[in-house]
Amino acid sequence: MTFAAVAWEAPFAVALLRPGGWILADPAPTNAEWVVFVQADARAAPGFARLLQAAIHARPDVDLFYGDDADLGAPPGSRLRLKPEFNLPLLLANDYVGAPVVVRASALARLGGIDPAMGEAGLYDLVLRVHGAGLGVARVPQVLAAYPQRPSGVPPADRRRAVEAWIGSRPFEVAPGLTPESLQLRRRFDTFPAVTLVVPTRQSGPAGAPYVSQLLDGLAATDWPMERLQVLVGDDSDAAAVFAPARWPFAVRRVATPRPAGEPFNYAAKMNRLWRASETEHLVLMNDDVAVCGPGWLKALMTFAMDLDVGGVGARLVFPDGRLQHAGVAPVLSAPAHLWHAQSADRPTYQDWALLHRDWSMVTGAVFATRRSALEAANGFDERFSLEFNDIDLCLRLRLMGLRIVCTPFAELAHRERASRGETEVAGDQIALFFNRWREYLADDPAWHPGLSRDRLDPAPVEAPDWYG
Repeated sequence: MTFAAVAWEAPFAVALLRPGGWILADPAPTNAEWVVFVQADARAAPGFARLLQAAIHARPDVDLFYGDDADLGAPPGSRLRLKPEFNLPLLLANDYVGAPVVVRASALARLGGIDPAMGEAGLYDLVLRVHGAGLGVARVPQVLAAYPQRPSGVPPADRRRAVEAWIGSRPFEVAPGLTPESLQLRRRFDTFPAVTLVVPTRQSGPAGAPYVSQLLDGLAATDWPMERLQVLVGDDSDAAAVFAPARWPFAVRRVATPRPAGEPFNYAAKMNRLWRASETEHLVLMNDDVAVCGPGWLKALMTFAMDLDVGGVGARLVFPDGRLQHAGVAPVLSAPAHLWHAQSADRPTYQDWALLHRDWSMVTGAVFATRRSALEAANGFDERFSLEFNDIDLCLRLRLMGLRIVCTPFAELAHRERASRGETEVAGDQIALFFNRWREYLADDPAWHPGLSRDRLDPAPVEAPDWYG
């Protein structure tokens, strides 16, 4: 049954999307508490009202719900658009929410309803305004509507107008994204904060040109005032000569971090020592075997890292041969794993997630922008995770503190991955500690979706026979 044919009763009224704007199908009953916005020809999930009532009962703090949808005209395997919990950078990049959307009538009235000046982005603009007003937004992780053919997305020009209205006086601007339909958020830097790059090394790499030296040489191309950039290098090696010449346009400070003979390497302990030795609020933790691919990487990281509700920002990393290494971490393959790892960087990904800035619960620590105050609040890395899981554990603890973890593809760097230290087997007690701590969170990761596959690095909806066919 289509939404137009549903006999709507309190507490719901329905508004149907037609070309030219939203039309209320029937005058809203005086006791209507919620308004359902949906495409006119969409089929409603059986028990739609019951599903919404259950969500409303479970989350009385929420004023706007959205659900998954299906495109009946698409081939099997690509019909479902499954959506994470509210994800602001993803929404700014592309309208992943779409419809159906269910809004509390009192909130809709308080915000002045749909703004006709936003054109086809009226509902998209409403979602941004609901969030901007501090009202609760949440998903219902079930397919609530199916379309004979999913309508084309809101034109980027209309969405851009809505995002610019959301920006207001904040120091941001909108630019085209990496796909024809997407946008990117950029911070305007009227003043540039001082940033410290925190780099651990043991000067591994080619003789005469260790990886850390190559990294320092490449940093000079960064689009950032060099007097506002400093590099703190924690060096396990006794050879300090590589740092002697003052050939870099930014400040470099070497901290000797020798280990007693026989003491195993502990990345978490070393990084805790280094970030606590830094002198700036803004930090980027970086492996020494990364290489800058373009000038704008630091601006892209700092676009989000300067927000006080963000705990850390990860970069898009590629192997030296161009294959994708990291664009976000998800709970797949029985453990947190880098999605799309070692796949072609231009291979299409589900909903273009590898090409959009978005919140994840976890990102790699190989390039991780954060703030000293956030690390202090989290007490830094848990040093029981000497080699693996320390970055993922830190991300999840920051998430539980109410801070967001963002990954942006506009900060792209090459990473040799473990070139500095090679492969080391993870101790069993560290694996047990990690999963005992985070098993429940990973089972219901809000940046993920319970309907996505967990047995592959290239996520896709798990489609089974259901009401939509």
